[in-house]
Amino acid sequence: MDGQSQRHDRGEPSNGIPAPSSGSGRIRVPTVYEALPYTPFSSIIHFSPADNITPPLAFPTPSTSYFSETPEVIDARQTLEQLSAGASSAEHASERCQQTLRDVLKLLDRSSLTQVNFKVTKGSSNSRSSGSTEQQKAAPVPQLSPFGSMVFNNSNVSYRYLTPESEESRSGPQVNGHSKNKSIPPTPRLPTPQSRATPAGQLPAIHVTPDADKLPGGSQSSRLQAVVVSNSLTPAQRAEYHYVSETDHPPGVQGATPSRTQGGAFLNAHRSVSGDQKQKGDLAVQSLQALLSDIFDAEDRVQSEGPEAAFAETNALLTTRETEDGMRLVLQSPVQARLESGVQKVVSNGRLESIDTGSLVRTQKLCENAVLEMETMSLQVGEEWSEQDAEEWVQRLALAESGVTAARALMRIMGAGAHIKELQSEDYLRAVLSAIRSVLETCIVPVVEDRASKYEKIRGVREEAPSNPSFVMASLHQVQLRTLMHATTKTLRALGEFLTISNLDESSLSSVESCCTLLIFTENASTERDSVLGIQNFETIRRCAMDVLAKDFAKYTPQRQGIFDALLMSLDKLPAAKLSARQYRLPDSKPIQLVSALLMRLVQTSATYAGESVMGASKANEDDESDAGAESESSDEAHDDEDVSKVSAKKQKPGQTGGLLSLVRPLHDAAQANASYIVKVLLHRAASSSKSSDELYRKLIDIFTEDFLNVLPSSDWPSAEMLLRTLVLCLISMVEGTKSTSSVCTLGLELLGTIAAGILNLQSTARSTARSLDLDDCEVNKHLADLIEQLETGDVDKSSLVAFDGPYRSVVEYLQTRDLGDAQLRSAHGYHIMQWASLLCGGREGFIDSSSGGTPKASKDLQSNLEHMLLDLQWLEHNHDHPTVSASQARLAAMVLTLSSKLCMMFNKILNVLLAAMRSDQPKVKSRAMKSIVMLLEKDPSILDRNAHVLHSINSCAGDASPLVRDSALMLLADCVRLRPHLDRLVYGRVIERTGDASIGVRKRCMKFLKDIYLGNESVKMRSGIAQAVITRLKDSEETVAELARHIMEEIWFLPFVGRALEGDNAVDAKLRYTAQASLLIQTVQVGEAIGLVLESLITQLITKSKTSAAHTTVCRNLVRILFGGIIDPTELAGSPEQVPILQCLAVFARACPTVFTAAQLECLEPYTQSLAMQDDMDIYRSAVVILRHVLPHQSTLNDAFLQRLQGSLLSSVPKLSKSELRVVVPCLWTIDSMLGNSDRLVNLVSSALRGLYAMRGTDFVEQPQSASKASRLVVIIGHFGRACDFEGHIKKFKAIFPWYKGTSVAGLLADVLCPFTTPTQPLGIRQPSLEAVCMISQSSPKLLLRDDVIDAFETVFSGHDATLEETLLVGLECFFSAGELNEGSGDAPELGSGIASGNERLGKTYVATDQDGASTSIARRFLSDILRIALCPNPELSFVASKIIVSVNRQGLIHPKESGPALVALETSPNSIIANMAYIEHKAQHTKYESLFDKEYMRAVQQVFEYQRDTIGSTAGYIGQPPASKMHLLWDVLKSGKAGVRKKFLSNLAGKLDFDLATLNVANVMPTHLSFVRFCTENLSLFDYDRVDEVVHLLVVMEKTFSVTGTSVAQVIESELLRLGVDGIGTQSAADATSGTMGSETSPPVLDPSRQLQLAVAAQICSLIWESRSFIRRVWNVKNHLDKPKTAAKESNRAATRVSNAVSLTEAYLARVKAIMGANASPDAQRQTCVAFVDLISTDNEVRVASEEEEDAELQNGYDTPSEGASRKSSSLPLSGGGRGRKRKSESASATPRKKGRPSTKGRKSGSLKKDEHGEGEWE
Repeated sequence: MDGQSQRHDRGEPSNGIPAPSSGSGRIRVPTVYEALPYTPFSSIIHFSPADNITPPLAFPTPSTSYFSETPEVIDARQTLEQLSAGASSAEHASERCQQTLRDVLKLLDRSSLTQVNFKVTKGSSNSRSSGSTEQQKAAPVPQLSPFGSMVFNNSNVSYRYLTPESEESRSGPQVNGHSKNKSIPPTPRLPTPQSRATPAGQLPAIHVTPDADKLPGGSQSSRLQAVVVSNSLTPAQRAEYHYVSETDHPPGVQGATPSRTQGGAFLNAHRSVSGDQKQKGDLAVQSLQALLSDIFDAEDRVQSEGPEAAFAETNALLTTRETEDGMRLVLQSPVQARLESGVQKVVSNGRLESIDTGSLVRTQKLCENAVLEMETMSLQVGEEWSEQDAEEWVQRLALAESGVTAARALMRIMGAGAHIKELQSEDYLRAVLSAIRSVLETCIVPVVEDRASKYEKIRGVREEAPSNPSFVMASLHQVQLRTLMHATTKTLRALGEFLTISNLDESSLSSVESCCTLLIFTENASTERDSVLGIQNFETIRRCAMDVLAKDFAKYTPQRQGIFDALLMSLDKLPAAKLSARQYRLPDSKPIQLVSALLMRLVQTSATYAGESVMGASKANEDDESDAGAESESSDEAHDDEDVSKVSAKKQKPGQTGGLLSLVRPLHDAAQANASYIVKVLLHRAASSSKSSDELYRKLIDIFTEDFLNVLPSSDWPSAEMLLRTLVLCLISMVEGTKSTSSVCTLGLELLGTIAAGILNLQSTARSTARSLDLDDCEVNKHLADLIEQLETGDVDKSSLVAFDGPYRSVVEYLQTRDLGDAQLRSAHGYHIMQWASLLCGGREGFIDSSSGGTPKASKDLQSNLEHMLLDLQWLEHNHDHPTVSASQARLAAMVLTLSSKLCMMFNKILNVLLAAMRSDQPKVKSRAMKSIVMLLEKDPSILDRNAHVLHSINSCAGDASPLVRDSALMLLADCVRLRPHLDRLVYGRVIERTGDASIGVRKRCMKFLKDIYLGNESVKMRSGIAQAVITRLKDSEETVAELARHIMEEIWFLPFVGRALEGDNAVDAKLRYTAQASLLIQTVQVGEAIGLVLESLITQLITKSKTSAAHTTVCRNLVRILFGGIIDPTELAGSPEQVPILQCLAVFARACPTVFTAAQLECLEPYTQSLAMQDDMDIYRSAVVILRHVLPHQSTLNDAFLQRLQGSLLSSVPKLSKSELRVVVPCLWTIDSMLGNSDRLVNLVSSALRGLYAMRGTDFVEQPQSASKASRLVVIIGHFGRACDFEGHIKKFKAIFPWYKGTSVAGLLADVLCPFTTPTQPLGIRQPSLEAVCMISQSSPKLLLRDDVIDAFETVFSGHDATLEETLLVGLECFFSAGELNEGSGDAPELGSGIASGNERLGKTYVATDQDGASTSIARRFLSDILRIALCPNPELSFVASKIIVSVNRQGLIHPKESGPALVALETSPNSIIANMAYIEHKAQHTKYESLFDKEYMRAVQQVFEYQRDTIGSTAGYIGQPPASKMHLLWDVLKSGKAGVRKKFLSNLAGKLDFDLATLNVANVMPTHLSFVRFCTENLSLFDYDRVDEVVHLLVVMEKTFSVTGTSVAQVIESELLRLGVDGIGTQSAADATSGTMGSETSPPVLDPSRQLQLAVAAQICSLIWESRSFIRRVWNVKNHLDKPKTAAKESNRAATRVSNAVSLTEAYLARVKAIMGANASPDAQRQTCVAFVDLISTDNEVRVASEEEEDAELQNGYDTPSEGASRKSSSLPLSGGGRGRKRKSESASATPRKKGRPSTKGRKSGSLKKDEHGEGEWE
C-alpha cells in the first residue's frame, strides 16, 4: 500500500521489518497484535499497518502472511485508500475523512488511555544496547500514508522506554514521540473485526511508554515482557476478556500464534471476530463436536455389536430403516434437528474447518440416509382414509420433515466446505433435489391447490362447510403440514446459497429450476377459507423459489434463456382472476403477480454490472420463523450475505474498463433483449386468443400490463418502464400494420389506452406528491418540484436529469441507505446506474451546453464517477456525502426519472395512434379506439384543451357508417361534455342530427345525452333545439324510443315545476322559472305546426295517463297563466315575444287540456276576434278562435253578454274568412250556439247560402267568372257549417225555405244542392270545393256516402285521374275514415278499473252498429283498388294521403288483410320516412294478428315492391343509403318478430323466385326484367340482418340448389352453342383455355344469333349474381367457422349470427362486383366474355384453388380475410375473364346436383392455401 511492496510469505520481510528469528525454546511473550483478538480491543475497527501509529516493540513483528489477503484486510485496505484519497488535499477532504479523524483522535485521548509498561528481562540490556544502532540503521523506515500522516500530525501520545538498570527512567521526563520520530515502523496488519463495535467510552486504550534513546533488539532471547496496566475495569468490561489457557500455547512450539490454535480457524476461514463472537464460535464447535462424538460412538457400537444388541443404548440417537439396499442407519428426528442447528451455528461463525473433515464426511453419510429415505415415501393426501391411515400419513410427514432437515444440513456442509473436495458429491446434491421435488409434488403443491369444495362456487349461494375429503384431512393436520413447508422453505434457501457458492452442472440446474417453476406457478387460494397452509405462508416459500431462480439467472448466464422459456411457457398455469393472481405484496404499491415481479427482477439483473454473480439473500427470505433456530439462521444469512458481497469477483478499476460506454452498452443491450423477448412472447400468445376464449393469455397480458403500471412510480422496479416501452413499440407496430386483423388491432388499442392512462395517472401522482413536499428549507425538494414542473411544460433540461446531484443520485442514495444486501434492491440499484450512464453516454457529445453551466470536464468527471459506481456498489457512499433521502423524495425522484423516460415521452404518439384508429375502415377498431380515448379523458380531461383535433375526430365518428361506431362516438362525446361542460355548445348540434339515426340504440343514446345537456345548460336556444329533437321522437316508429322521449320530456319540462306555486314564500323564484319555461315553449312551437301537434299529444298523455297527472295539470295551469300575462305585457317573458307565438302556444294547451283555462282569461281574447285588417291579425284571430273553440265547452261561468258579443263578431267575419279559418270559426259558433240556445242566426246564415247557390245551378261559370267565385265561396261556407252543425232539429225551417225538397234530413238537402256542382261539366274551380263540401258533410252524416249521386261523383273523380280532384277526394275520405277510428283518450272506451262492471255501459260503442260502419265498409271495398294505385304513384302528396287511408281501413278491419298486405310491404320501401313508418307499423300489427295469411302473400308482396321501386322510385337496386341497407329491411324486421319457420319459408320461396327457364327468358327490354328482379332480390338477401346461423345456412342451401340446377344447364348450353366445345373437350380443358385457343386461331369464331347470345349472357349474369351473393353471405356471416366442425355443427347453427369485423369493406366490394356484372352485356364482345367467365366459374372450383402470396395479401387488404368454405381462397368477386385457375369440376348433367365444393380428398393433403413455414418449406393448412 502507498507504493510499498509487501511480501506475504511466512518468514520473509513484511513492510521492511524482518520476521522473528529462531531462538531458544523459552516461552515468548505475545505481542500486542497477537494478544489483541483476546481482548475487548478487537471490537475497535483498526487500520492497515501503514496507517497505524506503531508502538515501539522490543523485537521484530511477526509475519502477516496469515492476514494479508483476508476479505477483512482487503476491505480495510480499500477503506484506508478511500480515506487517503480524501486526505490528499485539504480543500477536497471528504466529510467522512474528517469524521474518521475526529473519531481516532477521540480514541487517542490520553485521559482514557491505558498505560502499558514493558519490563526488560534479565541480561537483555546488553544485547539490546549493542544491536539497537545497527538495527536502526538496517531497518528501512516506511513513510506514512496521507491519512496516517494526518492522524500523526493531529495527535499527541506520550511514550517512554523503561529499562531494569535505570530506575530513573521509570519516572523520567516523557518525550513526545511525534516531535522526534516522524516515521515509525508499522505493525502487522490485522483483519478488521466484524462484530458489534463497543462504545468508545468503554474501550481501554493502550498507552505505550518506550525508551527515547534505544530501540528494542531483535533477539528472541531478549524479548520484553509486556505488562498491561489498565485503568480500573468494571465487571462488565472484565467479562469481555476471554481466558486463554497455557495449553493453547504449548512450550517449545516456536512462533505459536492464534492461527496455529483452534481459534485460528476463524482467521483461516477469512473471518476476524470479537471475543464474544469467538466464544460463541468455540461453544458452537464444542457443542457440535460433542454431538458428533455421541452420534459416532453410537454408530460404531451398532456396527460392532449389531443393531439389536446396541438398540437400547442407541435408540435415542439412531434408528434403522428398511430399504431395498438393506438396513440404513438414520438419525432420530430430534437429533437430526439438533445436528442441523449445530451445523448451522458452526457455519454461521465460519468455524467449519474446526471440525475434522472425516467427521463431516460421516455426518454427510448419515444425512444422506435420511434424504434417500424420502425417495420411496408417499405424502399424498387420501380422500377415504381410515384413522390408522391418517396416523401413518402423519408419521410419514414427520419423517419427511427430518429428511428435509437432513438435506439442509447437507447443503450447509457442502456450501461452507466448498473448498474441501471430500465434502463435495453429486450424489448428495441429486438426492437433495429429489427429496425437495418429492415433497413439493406429492404434498405441498397438491395441498395448496386443493379447495374446500370440489365444485365451483355459485354466486349468491351461501358457503357451506368444506365438502372435499382431502381438504378436510389436510386441515386437521395443518400444523404438521405447515411445519414441513417451513422446513422445505429453509432447505430451498440453503440450496440457493449453495448454488451461488458452487458451480453446478446443467442437469442439477435444470432440476433446481424445475422445482422453483413448480412453486411459482402453483395456484394459491384466493381466500383463507380455501387454504390449508395459509395464503401468505405459501407466498413465503414461493418468494424463496423466486430468489433461488434469480440467483441461478444471475450466476449461470447460459441458463438465462432456458429460465425465460420455462417461465413464459408456463404462463397458462397462472390464474386469470386478478384477485387470486396478485398476491405479491409490495410496501408502497398494490399487490402484483409474483411472476411479474420475477420478470422485472430478471431484467434488472441483466442490467447490473457482473450480474448478481453471488447474490445475497432477498428480504423475502428474512421472514420470522417460529422454530428455535430461526434467530441464529437469520443472523447466519446476514453474515453470509455480507460475505458473498465481499468475496465477489475481483472488480476492475475504472482505468481498466475501456470507458463508460463499453461498460454500459452490454448491460443495456442485455436488458433490452430480455425485455423484448418477454414482450414478444406475451403478445404473440395474446394476439392468438381472446378474452372470451379458453386461453388465458389475452387476460394475462392485461394483468401483466397493469402490474408494470402499478410499480411504475416505485424506485424498486425501474425495469417496468423498459418492459412497457417495448410493449408500446410492439403494439404500435401491430395497430399500424397493414395486415393486422381487427382482433389484433383491438388488442393493441386496448393495451395502448391502458398504458397511456397509466402515464397520465403517473403524471397526476407526481404533481400531487410534489405539492405535498415542504419546499422551504430543502433544496432536494425544490429541485424535484422544479423538474416536475418542467416535465409538464416539456422544456426540461436534460443536463439536470443526469447531473451528479440530480434525481438519479437521490434514488441511488435511497436504495443504498435501505439495504444493498437485499438482492432485489441491489438489482434496482444497478439498473438505475445503468440507465443513468446510458442517458449520459447517449448524449455525451456536446451534451452539456454553456447555458447549463456545465463544462466538458464536468461531463468527464460525471462519467468517471458513474464508472466507479458501476464497478463498486459502495463507492458512492465512501467517497461522496449526500443529504439523507426520505422515502417520499426517492419516490418523487423515481417518478421524475420515469416521466422523463422514452415511455412517457411516447404519450403523444400513443394518442395519435388512437386518433388514427378512429378513422379505420373496421367498426370494431374504431369503437375500441374511442373506448381507449375515454380512458385517457377520464384520467386527464385537459387533453381536450390541448388537442382540439380530438373532439373533431370524435365528431367525425358520430356520422360513421357503422351503428357501433356511432354509438361509441356519442358515448365518448357524452364523456367529453361531462369532463368539460363548456363543450356542450360545440357538440349538441351534432347530437341533434343523430336523433333521427337508423339505429334504435343510437337514437336512445342521443336523447339521453341531450337530456343531460339540457339540464346542465340555461341557454334558451340550446334548450329549444334539444326539446324539438326529443319531441320529434314522440312519434317514432319504435315504441321504446317514443316512450323514452315521453319520459325525457316529462323529466325536463314538467317534473322540475311540480310543487312550485306562483303564490307563497318562493313565488318570485317560481315565477322566474315558469317564465323561462314559457319562453322556451313559445320558441319551440314557433318551429312548425307539426311540433305543436306532437306537443299537444304529449301534454294530453301527461294529464290523463301519468301517475302524477294532477301535478302536471297544475303545472300546465301555471304556464297558461304566465302566457296570458305575456299577451298583455310581452316584456314579462324572456325576449319579449310577439303575441302570435304566444297565442299559438296557448292554442296547444287549449287543445290538450282545456280545463286549465279560466273564464277571465277567455274574456281577454275577445278583442282579438274583431280585427282582421292585416295578416298578423289573421294569425292572432285564428289562434284566439282555436282557444275559444276548445275551451268554451268546459266553461260554465261565462255570461251570455260576452257570448253574444263573441257570436256576433264571429258571424260578421264569416264571409271574409278562408277555409283554414272557417275550419275553427264554424265549430266555435256552433259551440256558442249550444251554450246560448240561439240557433236561428246560424240557420238563417246557412239557408241564405243554400238559396244563393241553388239559384246558380244553371249558370255558365265559364262565361261568368264572378259568379263562379261567389258560388265557390258559398260552397265552402255550406260545407263547413254542414260538417260542424247539426241542423236536423230545424228541418221544418229548411223545408219551408225549399219546398221542393222531399227528404227527411238537412244533410240530404245540402247534398241535393251540392252534387250537381261536382259533375265533370262544371269548371274545376266549382267542382273541387263542391266535392270537398260533400266529403265534409259526409263526415257528420255518413249515410250520404251510400247515395248513388255521391258514389257516382267519387267514381268520376277516380276514373278521371285528375290529381287535384283525387287529392281533394282522398283528403275528405281520410278525414272520414279517421273520424271512424277510436281516438286515443276520447273516453269512448272505458279504462280498466273504472268501476264499470258490465252491460251496455261497459261495452260502450264497441258493438253498436252505426251509419259510420256501413259507409266505411262500402267506400273501402268499392274504392280500395284506386286508393292502392294512388298510394303507389309517384305523386308524394297523393301517396301520403292514400297511404293514411290504407293504414286507417286496415286498422279498422274494413278489408281483408291480404288485399292491402303487398301494398303495405311496398310502401315500407318508400323514400318518404313518414309513409314507410306508417306502413311498417300497420304491417307489423297485421302480421302479428294474421301471420298465416300474410305468409302466403309475401312473394306477391316482393313482386309488388320490385315493381314499385322500378316504376315509381326508378331504381332496381336492392339497397339504399350509406352504409348500404336492404330496401326490404322493414319487411325482414317484421318477419323476425314472428315464427322462425315463416322466415325460412320466405327465404326458400324468395330463392326459388330467382330461378328461370332459359327457353322462356325474356330479354326484349334494354334491361331484362328478370335480371333486374334477381339483382333486387339477391342484394336484399345479402344485406338482411339475420338473427341466427341456421337462417343463413338455410338460405345458402337453397341458393346453391338453384345455382347448381339452373347454372349447370346454362353452362352446358353455352358450351354447346356459343363455344362449340365437344364433350371430350370439356374433360380435358377449361372453357377459358378452349376460348383462348379458338380466339387465337386464324378461323373466326362461330356466329350465333345475337338475340340468343344476349339470352345466354343474361342467363350467365343471373347465375353469376346468385353465386356472388351466396359467396358474400358466407363470408360476411362467417359461416365457415360455424360449419367446419361436424361434431358441433348443429350446436353452432343455433347460435346468434354475427357479421365479421370487416363487413363494411366486404359489402363495398360485393356491391361493386354486382354493378360490374349488371353492365356485362353492353356489347356482343362483352356478352361473349360474360358467358366464358360463367362457364369457367361453374367448371372450376375457385374455393379450393391455391392462392399466391400476392393474392392472399390483396384479399386481406380488400377485407376478404375470412374463407368461405374449407380453406377457401376464392377471390372477392368472380372474374369475368376466368380469374385465377382453380380445380376443375367434373362434368355434370343438368339435372344432377354438383359435388360439394371445397371438400377434396384428405388422404394426400388437406385442402387450403399453401403456407410457408419459417424454414421456407410449404405445408398445407
